[in-house]
Amino acid sequence: MTNSDVLRSIAITAAAVSVVAFAVFGMRGKYVGTREGRADENYLQSTDCRVCHEEHYTSWRRTHHSRMTQEAGGETVQGDFEKENTLEYLGVKAKMTRDANGFHFELTNPDGSREKHKIERTIGSRRIEQYLIKNNGQYYRFPIAYDLMNRRWMSLNGSFFYPDSNNFDQHLAQWDVNCVFCHNVKAQPNFDFRTRLANTEVSELGIACGACHAQGAEHAELAANPLRRNLWRFGRGDEKKIIDPLGIDTDRSMMICGHCHGQRMPEPQTRIREILTKGDPFDAGDDLSKYYKPIHADSNLGEMTFEARFWPDGSPRLTAYEYQGLKASPCFTKGKAGARINCLSCHTMHGGDVKGQITDDMRTNLACTQCHTEYQAPEAVTKHTKHDADSAGSSCYACHMPKVVYGVQTFHPTHQISVPRPEMTADKGVPNACSQCHVDMSLNWAINSSKEMWPEYFKDAKPSTLSEFDRPETIRGLFAGDALTRAMMADALLRHGNSDLAAAFLLEAYSTDNYPIVRYFAANGLSAWFPAVKRPDYLLFADERKPVVDEWRRRFDGDRVRETERAAAALRAIRKEVDLEVGE
Repeated sequence: MTNSDVLRSIAITAAAVSVVAFAVFGMRGKYVGTREGRADENYLQSTDCRVCHEEHYTSWRRTHHSRMTQEAGGETVQGDFEKENTLEYLGVKAKMTRDANGFHFELTNPDGSREKHKIERTIGSRRIEQYLIKNNGQYYRFPIAYDLMNRRWMSLNGSFFYPDSNNFDQHLAQWDVNCVFCHNVKAQPNFDFRTRLANTEVSELGIACGACHAQGAEHAELAANPLRRNLWRFGRGDEKKIIDPLGIDTDRSMMICGHCHGQRMPEPQTRIREILTKGDPFDAGDDLSKYYKPIHADSNLGEMTFEARFWPDGSPRLTAYEYQGLKASPCFTKGKAGARINCLSCHTMHGGDVKGQITDDMRTNLACTQCHTEYQAPEAVTKHTKHDADSAGSSCYACHMPKVVYGVQTFHPTHQISVPRPEMTADKGVPNACSQCHVDMSLNWAINSSKEMWPEYFKDAKPSTLSEFDRPETIRGLFAGDALTRAMMADALLRHGNSDLAAAFLLEAYSTDNYPIVRYFAANGLSAWFPAVKRPDYLLFADERKPVVDEWRRRFDGDRVRETERAAAALRAIRKEVDLEVGE
């Protein structure tokens, strides 16, 4: 074959490829105008994105985001509907069943009446699985959920911060005007204020591509042109018409996460009517403050206040306030607007461990030393922390982001990055990182040790004159603190304590506390240290717990039990109870 023949063959092949490419381009789907006139106009389904972004689609499907809200079916429901499928609570006998028509709750009420509810959707897939039923066209979150960690059925009173209650339906909530906004893409309740009924639509169930990348229709149509796609691959060509959270300024990028990980209220509050009728106006890449204002301790919505959701210094006590915490951190406030720390400084949406969507490296001090380079060397860390470089005391997270934030039966690192100040615990009731690890030591020990190790920084800190702060701080907080503090201390004792120090105290907390979630963490500790003994049930009421407690007490020395009871009673006597009633 001559050179001219080769060139002719190449030209013919190129022409043929071009013809096919333009033929495919000509047959491309029409995306622009999808759902025209609605809040989610030009939003695509994740399966539309998959056509070109298989790798990203696959990594997203691994995440709990993708399974946040799902239609109930054999591939999605994780609860036990066949074997351990009953729950009796407050006199209501519930049986969870499955048949050819789906999954159901079958209830027998104390008066003998019966109810049957079909499960339409699930919410959550990591720690607890919640369920939606439908009544009069409205979706409701049912008050029974499945505890995925302990593989058991539970009342939602076993996860939320509410005291024992006689109301079985206390946590029955309308999904259409509550959960829908953060657990799905582009919620549109279509609420009728006259009938008080919603006709809810979403762009996609769960937290899918549109939640982070906004409208994809124009991008998809542009990408259908193979020549343009090739130019994009080489960093050339026209605008892609899609939001890339890594490609926009850091403050706007953080707003994408803050839209859900930063509890908010409409701005102005009268915008609530627009949101409930037309739908959520925020799109990824927008200025979130145009539509919403983050909730803080001094916020109120009518008569509803939020003070109990924050520690006395204003830092969050619950998850879904990470946006507020990070924005109040010096790492953020001292940075340059648009080019400073944000969620993606540590987290990644398409990689790492799906439990937190964070890589192994970012679970280490690298998360902080990527900016604070002066502490990268082990000797520099030791000099800074006064602890061995490889010890928990030299963990940036342990000291500057301690686990003092509650969410779904677990305590999480706070995102309000700060310097530990033990004296704030005595002055304001704010937890400190030192007592989260040194669970056998008192607050006054922590204050004095801080003054000794960092004399310049803590020169004005003073120990408390109150004798309660001479007890181990975890034990003091377990009985003298409010419900969230009590649960947090029970969790800290499990993570850093031992049975000699803590078991009798955790049993006393399990015996006497009126918050199921506090008893949950106490039972976790007892079960971890005595795995051969039947796990105490945190949902039981006081009279039901008594035989369980009596059996457990026989495992301890009688004098130890009596001493524990006296110490706990003295601390409960000085407790300043806070009306803490917070759902997820």
